[in-house]
Amino acid sequence: MAIATTDIDWYLTGAASDGGVQTNPNLSFGGYRAASEITSAAASNIYDDVSGAEASAGDTEYRCICVRNNHATLTLYNPAVYVNATTGTTDDTISFAVEVPTGGDTNGTCQTIGGESTSPTVNSGNCANWSTATTKLAGQTLNIGSHDANLDKSEIIYVWLKRVIGAGAAAVADETWTVAIEGDSPQ
Repeated sequence: MAIATTDIDWYLTGAASDGGVQTNPNLSFGGYRAASEITSAAASNIYDDVSGAEASAGDTEYRCICVRNNHATLTLYNPAVYVNATTGTTDDTISFAVEVPTGGDTNGTCQTIGGESTSPTVNSGNCANWSTATTKLAGQTLNIGSHDANLDKSEIIYVWLKRVIGAGAAAVADETWTVAIEGDSPQ
């Protein structure tokens, strides 16, 4: 049996302990993995709507999500994270940075930021630099710091998201984007 997309789960962050309670995407600022899974294709499942004032002035916001291999036995080999799809405009950009956990590959933590306008520290230690890669080939891998290139069963990684809305951005209805992780399954 191969690893299926349903074996890879996506969670909010910001819990006080691994798997703890934190249900608000607008408070997903790193720390521990929350028990709350991210619902695919739901409106505002990571970021809130952009207000008229934010679009006029421009706005940069950050979120952190956690990815976990929930397959009972199999490893996801050589995965890479990338932006799989977007309906974005030239007025905004989405980028991401992969961070590997500290304190344990299955229940560790990542850095915590003080609010949505505070940038995490990237390109050092356990966190890669910002990327806008749109293919697995160009995506960010997991061999960061002392972490190997694979996502073993029950292991987690963190993905920082950066949404930049340019000053004077035009109104856009139902803009979406998708972050993906893709790797090789042993079977």
